[in-house]
Amino acid sequence: MFSYYRDCYKEDSADLNLWHLNKLKAEDRFILSGQDDLGSGFLTQLPIPRDFAEPMHKRIDIYQRERVLLYVSFLFVGKIEIKGEIKSVVSPLIFNDASLTHKHDEHNLANNGGHNDYYYCSIDQNEPEINSALVDILLAEQANEPEVVNALNQADVRSPTFWTALLKHSETNIDTLELLNFPTLSHADSIKTALKKKVASLLPVSMLVFIERSSSSRGVLHELETISTSQSFSAPLAQLINPQPPINTLKKLKYDYLPGLLSIPQQKLISIAAHEPLGCASGPPGTGKSYTIAAIAAEHMARGESVLIVANNDAALEVIGQKLDENFALSDVSIRTGQKIFLKQFKNYLADLLSGYFNDTLKQQPDACEAQLKSINKQLKTLESQFLRFCKQAIKRGLRLKKLAQRQSPWLYKLYLTFAHRRINKLVDQWHALDAINKQHAQRETLASQYLSALKNKNLKTLVDNHRSSLQAFNKAIRSRTSKRQFELFDNIEYPALLSAFPIWLVNLNSLYRVLPLKTEMFDLVIIDEATQCNIASCLPALYRAKRALIVGDTKQLRHYSFLAKRKESQLMVKNAVSTSHHAIVSYRDNSILDLTLGTLSSTDQLAFLDEHFRSKPELIHFSNQHFYQNKLKIMQHRPCTRAGFLHVQRVEGERNKAGVNQIETEQVINAIREEIANDSITGHQHTIGVISPFRHQAEFIAQAIESAFTPQQINDHKLRAASPFGFQGEERDIMLISFAIDNQAKRAAAYLNKPDVFNVTITRAKQKQILFLSIDEQQLPESNLLKQYLNSINQFNATHHVASQLGHFQTEIIAALNKLDIETWPGYMLANTELDILCRYQGQYLALDLIGYPGPWSDYFELNTYKLLKRAKINVLPISYGLWVVNPTACLNKIVTLLKINEHHKR
Repeated sequence: MFSYYRDCYKEDSADLNLWHLNKLKAEDRFILSGQDDLGSGFLTQLPIPRDFAEPMHKRIDIYQRERVLLYVSFLFVGKIEIKGEIKSVVSPLIFNDASLTHKHDEHNLANNGGHNDYYYCSIDQNEPEINSALVDILLAEQANEPEVVNALNQADVRSPTFWTALLKHSETNIDTLELLNFPTLSHADSIKTALKKKVASLLPVSMLVFIERSSSSRGVLHELETISTSQSFSAPLAQLINPQPPINTLKKLKYDYLPGLLSIPQQKLISIAAHEPLGCASGPPGTGKSYTIAAIAAEHMARGESVLIVANNDAALEVIGQKLDENFALSDVSIRTGQKIFLKQFKNYLADLLSGYFNDTLKQQPDACEAQLKSINKQLKTLESQFLRFCKQAIKRGLRLKKLAQRQSPWLYKLYLTFAHRRINKLVDQWHALDAINKQHAQRETLASQYLSALKNKNLKTLVDNHRSSLQAFNKAIRSRTSKRQFELFDNIEYPALLSAFPIWLVNLNSLYRVLPLKTEMFDLVIIDEATQCNIASCLPALYRAKRALIVGDTKQLRHYSFLAKRKESQLMVKNAVSTSHHAIVSYRDNSILDLTLGTLSSTDQLAFLDEHFRSKPELIHFSNQHFYQNKLKIMQHRPCTRAGFLHVQRVEGERNKAGVNQIETEQVINAIREEIANDSITGHQHTIGVISPFRHQAEFIAQAIESAFTPQQINDHKLRAASPFGFQGEERDIMLISFAIDNQAKRAAAYLNKPDVFNVTITRAKQKQILFLSIDEQQLPESNLLKQYLNSINQFNATHHVASQLGHFQTEIIAALNKLDIETWPGYMLANTELDILCRYQGQYLALDLIGYPGPWSDYFELNTYKLLKRAKINVLPISYGLWVVNPTACLNKIVTLLKINEHHKR
């Protein structure tokens, strides 16, 4: 099984982006001239001409997710066979991530033509990466021989003599002589000259190139090789191979030690993550997936366990990191690798920790907080039980009152009221119990934050006091300039001690091998986020490193993209003697790690569905909820409205040209962005703005237009960027603009929109407002076309606001009384899939009434979970018992008025 996935990954991970550097646009590459003082190590920074560096510096900010700046050297120029085809390539043997630094120099302002801006290039790692896809082709079968592998791993790959010696054995005829001139560089025209030669060349050419990010990694392949030959596997990998019923060992979980109210699915996921060797979470757009992952990590930390969180893109990890910081204050003990700003701050924090700056802070002990939390949680259970008793009494009193009234015996009815008057009036204590519950919850949240902070400090103190050498080795490792030195230092670390103090790690799947050694079950839990975008092979090393695994994703969102041909995949199955009849063997190219996991789970107890949608206004998620999620999502922002006005359609007369670009739509998009920015400047509130097009060429064209039309400050302030759906999965913006780019002559292109995952991601990125730009008459599209269905659904949105058609006497009386106070009411209103007895609104403030004790469909009370659900939806709930309404309606109205914050003048 593992060898099959390893071979698929190896075949699939060839770096397509580095094959044709000569085809890059002029603004995407800069060829160095003269001496390569950077690559030779003579300089650590290299000045770059302003005319190239200034726009590039700006573009790096815009495309930081999609593209990467590389410093490449030792260019191979010639023809080679790639996957059965002879192709001309211009590709480097080695490369490094590079950075552009912008500096100001006031002293030389007059001597620099009025400019005081300087740009410098630096290399992010001293040890270059080898372009393994190219080297494997050049060395053919020799590439896997032990002596060649060792040479590539241990030699100084920056030495031209190493490459000239190694490639003498290549079956490809290569002229390597010119390379020996390095660090003297060949002229830029030498590439054109070499392309005309019959014999391939190795040129001493160094370049800065701005290319699309690649998932290619020799390190991942090395780890897959190790796993495929291993005799022991982690529990998650063992479950994938041969699922076994889990051993029922119930742990005492710490839900109540976390700030925030957790939904039932969130609590279930915490339990799955704590108990199951392999579990799964389905997280549709905007359902609090990142918050849930952060909560799972925090709960594990509270129990002294460690968590590795991985994803295929950095944006997803950044969001989870923000949740850990903002909601759980765990940024100090969650390690976010690969992020330069974080690493700089973290290095400083470690240095201060070793210097004793935090000694006093670390003396805080969590025991006192834990004792208080236990006490509060106990009190909460008591208060909740008391509240439920009041609810049951309210039903009993109300039903008795109504029964007596129906007997048409006024004297008996009055006699009962006389004797029960005081007891019925005591039902106001139900409100006091609810107020006490809310206050205790607020106090519990504060204490929970303090507890996590104190526990964090206790673990750090233990590390500093008892395992100082491990902390010192770790401090040196993250500062080391070479990966080789870093791995040597990692070997000196006691990982159990380190992970107790730094229990949460967030790592990109493709850089995991650089950060952590391949040790089986070194973490208690691994969480794989955005799992539909993760190919199976790249996840295996992460699963190997943990005792349990939780796979998080959504089958309705974008899937990973594979270049592996079906024919080649079939050959690899034969080669590795595997068959799809085994549940753990699925098509590598067509399945993600989420697909494999869902096919492996043996019980629904291992799976939970996050169903509370927080992100968007109801109008913006309406279509996806109906079309993709069978109306299973609870829309937490759902409120009474007619036409909410959050979804706008702008029809334009644009045309899609041969390059797939619609210039008129682009102009309209830019104008709309200008308008939004202008409005923000007036209101003083800055909205984040995104532009998405299902078509890559249109997205890139709009991105260039944004770069030209707006300042770097505007782009930064509004998080302004344009991308295809693949560039926006896992992200959101306050305002999203969608350019569909197709016209009436492009119906064939419109068929692409019928890919459900692409369309679903396209229309679910907006939080507050979405503007659609259309150059096509959708009525010309087939009925099955998703775009046509989506546009038709906009006018049907009002139908989702259901209210009760038949009212009870109790409801009617309360509604009449509230309307006299100018309070709007909606009886039987559906919110978050819950039917509210009465929803009230006054000046934008909402309140739900839970009517209790009147015979009929409204007699029962809400469960406390419903109260908590509505609290998460930012709706307070007030129970009103029928008996109390009969005895003291004034008290009921006063309480409603108080919670709706109606001023005294209006009450009179």
